[in-house]
Amino acid sequence: MRSVAGAAFVTQAPHIGASDNINSNFKGDASRPKWLPRKFSKKPNIVIAILDDVGFGDLGCFGSEIDTSNIDKLSKAGVRYNNFHVTALCAPTRASLLTGKNAHKVGVGNIAEWGRPLPGYRGYLQENVKLLPQMLKEAGYNTFAVGKWHLSMVNDQDAMGPFNHWPIGRGFDHWYGFHGSAVDHYHPELFRNQSQVYPEKNHGYHLSEDLVDQSIGYVRDHITATPDKPFFLYLGFGACHFPFHAPKNYIDKYDGVFDSGYDELRAPRLARQKKLGVCPEDTKLTPRDEDTTAWDDLPKEEKRFSVKTQQAFAGMLDHADKQLGRLVNELESLGELDDTILIIMSDNGAGGGYHRAGALDVRRIAYIEPESVHEKINGLDDVGTERSSPLYSTGWSFLGNTPLKRRKGDTYEGGTRSPFIVHWPNGKLLEGTVCNQYHHVVDVVPFLLELSNSSEVMPNDVDGMSLAYTLDNPTSKTTKMLQHYETAGDRAIWADGWKAVTIHQKGTYFKDDIWALYNSDNDFSELTDLSNKEPELLKKLINLWQKEAKENNVLPLDDDLDGLYAKVAPKPRDFYKFFPNATRYNRLSAPDIYNHDFDIKVDIIVEHNSEGCIIASGDSAAGYEIFLKDGYMNFVYVYTRKKIFRMKSNQKLTQGNHKIHFIGKVSGQGSAKVSMMVNGEIITSLNLTKMWKVEALNAGIRCAENMGAPISFDYVGSFPFTGFMKSVDFHLSL
Repeated sequence: MRSVAGAAFVTQAPHIGASDNINSNFKGDASRPKWLPRKFSKKPNIVIAILDDVGFGDLGCFGSEIDTSNIDKLSKAGVRYNNFHVTALCAPTRASLLTGKNAHKVGVGNIAEWGRPLPGYRGYLQENVKLLPQMLKEAGYNTFAVGKWHLSMVNDQDAMGPFNHWPIGRGFDHWYGFHGSAVDHYHPELFRNQSQVYPEKNHGYHLSEDLVDQSIGYVRDHITATPDKPFFLYLGFGACHFPFHAPKNYIDKYDGVFDSGYDELRAPRLARQKKLGVCPEDTKLTPRDEDTTAWDDLPKEEKRFSVKTQQAFAGMLDHADKQLGRLVNELESLGELDDTILIIMSDNGAGGGYHRAGALDVRRIAYIEPESVHEKINGLDDVGTERSSPLYSTGWSFLGNTPLKRRKGDTYEGGTRSPFIVHWPNGKLLEGTVCNQYHHVVDVVPFLLELSNSSEVMPNDVDGMSLAYTLDNPTSKTTKMLQHYETAGDRAIWADGWKAVTIHQKGTYFKDDIWALYNSDNDFSELTDLSNKEPELLKKLINLWQKEAKENNVLPLDDDLDGLYAKVAPKPRDFYKFFPNATRYNRLSAPDIYNHDFDIKVDIIVEHNSEGCIIASGDSAAGYEIFLKDGYMNFVYVYTRKKIFRMKSNQKLTQGNHKIHFIGKVSGQGSAKVSMMVNGEIITSLNLTKMWKVEALNAGIRCAENMGAPISFDYVGSFPFTGFMKSVDFHLSL
């Protein structure tokens, strides 16, 4: 045994070698060390706070420069795990977290929106699988979810559902939150249970604050109505998935902190990790990946912009930490904190991409066109505001995942190792302990059920095994023996202290992928590939992965992920009717005016000083809207934030009835001519020389108001239409 800064690390002799037969049915050791059940008059409350895209080394208590003082305080009074793993992507991690089963087995092997007709990749949880909230309800709990729900298909997310894949259809009594992932934290599209809601988005609104406010509200309602029952709160922050949105003072707080760049900052971060006990003393930094630009090779202006995106990430995480602190303070003031099992984790490693200096508008780069460095620098002051949707480069994920290799989406440790913290005063935990037993998100369901003395409600077919034994036996050997991974063709398997892993290159044969082999017990950061020294062992592990893949719906493998949003979006119709003040329609269900000629028709009655929004689709990064202002009818098409097409009637509309048409003729090559017709007469036209596809949108379509994200910024607020109209009709030429 070796001791690091008060935390014990166990060096285990390898259990398997080249000459050994690997047991393909590893389920753990029946003689494993035990967790001693605690006695309590009421079952403990349970809170899971899951962060998004936060790397292994991004929290202060895991070595970061970022101020996560509230989480750090909880870690000092609780237990940290430095060998806890997830699935490398958000939706599959949540699927395993809430079911205790491997993600492909329950139908969520990849991003939910990318669902396809394969058993392991449907994009939503199988209907016959019991979820943790359903189990806990049987054990006497009230259950509520707040925040991100990433376990339903795009086709399920409109006003008519179906709702059986939403939180309230899967065991939660209440839900306040959002579908998907890349949520706008200033203008989120939110739901309460089955209904769309529109929070008052004043100048100071931020989603992280709203989610904690709602969490506190549910806890208070619970205490008022059923104080003798325990509760389960599942809090899914949008932070820190892109876009990196944070209040300005939180971003400015990190001026100068990251100026030396991601390469230079990794070594001091690792030194802090060793001092904190979350990395063994002999841990070494992995080299920068070949697809990541060296910091010194970035031009000066790109460095400026790159640093600002990392400041926005840090500010967003710092801000989320402070909101979590408000929830903890509320639990304490209500007398509930001591009786609450609180878990803090991330859904996968830090991500990044699209440009070596980061993105001002990530969806633009992904779906529309590249940004120039000049545009980035001109938008420097907008980073983190509602006029941006920023993401940092892969270089900052290299820092975030210190000292590990690779990042989100990869089955190397940088994608799959997550910070994991357990805080529970009444659980009599060994405060400040760092546990290094290998465990996985699939183990959380049996863990929580064991801690709460509720194991009787757990299905017999869960894949996970509880890690509760570690709380009383922090220096014991890990009892888990096997875990497989797959993400978009990347694969890995961990078995009894050894790990085989491969990165798949799209378009190549899976059988030709090159696998690496690591002794995980002695190589914390996956630095030394032993595949050449142990070829027979590697072969056995690959065969074991194949067996696990067959048993868990991982096969067949598929690397064709291009255009999946377009493939899963509802097929366009030839006619759509939108009614005033009805619920918004989701972004991928909006009429496809990129591929099809269109006729937008609205009959209105203009009264004295009538004004307002007629139709609004998208946001200020990509969208369009029709509105009446100062008597003039306007059509605005936002191709990018800086390339905006405008058309306005040449005369004010008089009081009375008017028939308005917007007739679009598309070229089939990403352009169109749009004509405005008033009462049968074409009065003006507009050439849209560039257009986006529907999947570029990050906000839905609204009628007779815009309570969502601003698009043109040509008016203030939701701008409800004050005249009269029956509907807005879209005709597409299919």
